[in-house]
Amino acid sequence: MANGYYTSPFGNGVLVGSGGNVTSNVHNQFGPRDAGDTVGVLKIEGMEEELVIDFTGGGFNDNFVGNIPFVLPAGAVIKNVYMDVEEVFVVTGTTPALEVGTKGSEATNGFTVTEAQLEATGSVNLTAALSGTWDTEVPLAANTIVGFALSGTGTPAVTDAGKARITIQFYRINRAPSPALPGGPVLP
Repeated sequence: MANGYYTSPFGNGVLVGSGGNVTSNVHNQFGPRDAGDTVGVLKIEGMEEELVIDFTGGGFNDNFVGNIPFVLPAGAVIKNVYMDVEEVFVVTGTTPALEVGTKGSEATNGFTVTEAQLEATGSVNLTAALSGTWDTEVPLAANTIVGFALSGTGTPAVTDAGKARITIQFYRINRAPSPALPGGPVLP
């Protein structure tokens, strides 16, 4: 076993005449995996759920965060937002910021992550930055696609450096399943 991988003796790389149906070696990985850019929902307790978005600078540039396959359901009430930066981002431009919120109106309906918050490791409570329809503690009136956008002047940009997790805690008032985006995964 090297680098957390184990190559099984099952499969010999030859199909014809081997008596087997595996044409390559089988590999297992043990321990944590770095999945990169991911998104998912955790049911916490009762009506409380968390939308967890893991993203990297590279994923931002590959448009992962521009196409988050999740919709906050109508009736959801956003309670808290946290960000954990594991690896600092390099953000350029004049007063650049990351806007997270309702796709297309992230700067007015969502929250802002400042350049200083992106360029420092650690945990940040972003709940005070909630604005618009995300800040009223009133259930969302419609299904809301979550989007990311860069703001600022001087052509704001993010390099491939950086790794963070944003956690959006919300109450699901409506128990209907979360609608998925067309072509996206079926979500709980």
